Amino acid sequence: MNAELDADRERPTLSGDLPTVLEAAPMFRRAPLGYDRFQVDTYVRWAEDELATAEREREHLEARQHRTSAALDDARELLSHSAGGADFLRLSRRMGTLLAAATDEAEEIRAEAEAHAARSAAEAERALAEAGAEAAGIVAAAVGRAEELAARAGQLVAEADQTREDARAELAAHRTTARAVRQRADRHADQVRQRAEQDAAAALAQARQDVVALLSTGRDERRRADAAAAATRARLDAEVERLEQRRAALLADLARIAERVPTAPVPQRRRVRGQLEWLRAHLRSRVTS
Repeated sequence: MNAELDADRERPTLSGDLPTVLEAAPMFRRAPLGYDRFQVDTYVRWAEDELATAEREREHLEARQHRTSAALDDARELLSHSAGGADFLRLSRRMGTLLAAATDEAEEIRAEAEAHAARSAAEAERALAEAGAEAAGIVAAAVGRAEELAARAGQLVAEADQTREDARAELAAHRTTARAVRQRADRHADQVRQRAEQDAAAALAQARQDVVALLSTGRDERRRADAAAAATRARLDAEVERLEQRRAALLADLARIAERVPTAPVPQRRRVRGQLEWLRAHLRSRVTS
C-alpha cells in the first residue's frame, strides 16, 4: 500500500521536464547568477522526501521479514511438539513453501527499495553537483567580465588624464603667446609715443627757428609763423592723442583675446591665432609708417 502511494508521487515540474531527460539529471531554469533557487530547493526537498520514503519502505520490509521469520520459527516449534504425523508433515511443507515465498518476496521488495533509494540519491547528488558546477562557471564568467570592465575603466581614466594634460599644455602655450603679443604691443606703443614726441620737439624747434627768422622780416611774417607753429603743435597733439587712443584699444583687444584663449574651442582658437597675426602685421605697418 505504501509502495503504491509512493509511486503516485510526482517529481517537481522543471524547465524541459521530460521523463527521458529526468532519468539523467534535472534541468533548472537559469537565473542571472545561477539556477532558479526556488526550483533547486523544491527539487532538493523532493529528493530528500524520496530518500526518506525509500528508507521507510526498507524498514517496513525488514519488519515484515522479521515477522515472517518469527512466524516461521513459531511454526517449526509447533511442528516439533506436534504428534500428528503426516498431517503435521504436510502442514510443515505447506508452511515452508509459504514462508519461502514470503521471504523471496520480501527480499525482492527490499532489493527494489534499496535500488530505488540508491537511484534517487545518485540523481540528487548528480543534480546538486551539476548545479554547483554551473554556478561556479557563471561566477567565474562574472568575475572575468568585472575584471575586463575594470581594465577598460582604468584605460579610460588614463586617456582622460592625458587629454587634460594636453589641454593644460596648450593653454599654457596660448597664454605665453598672448603675453608676448601684449609685450610687443606695449613696445610698439612706446616707440610711437617717443617718435611723436621727437617729431613734436623737432617741429617746435623748427617753428622757433622759423619764428626767429620771421622776426627779422616783420610782424606779419611773425604772426603767420606763430599761426603755423600753433597749427603744427595742435596737429601733433591730435596725432599723439590718436596714437594714445589706438594704443589703449590695442591693449583692450589683447586683454579680451587673453581671456578667451583658455576656454575657447579649437575653431575659436584658430580664429584667435588669425587675429593675433593680423595684430602683428598691423603693428609692423604702424612701425614702418
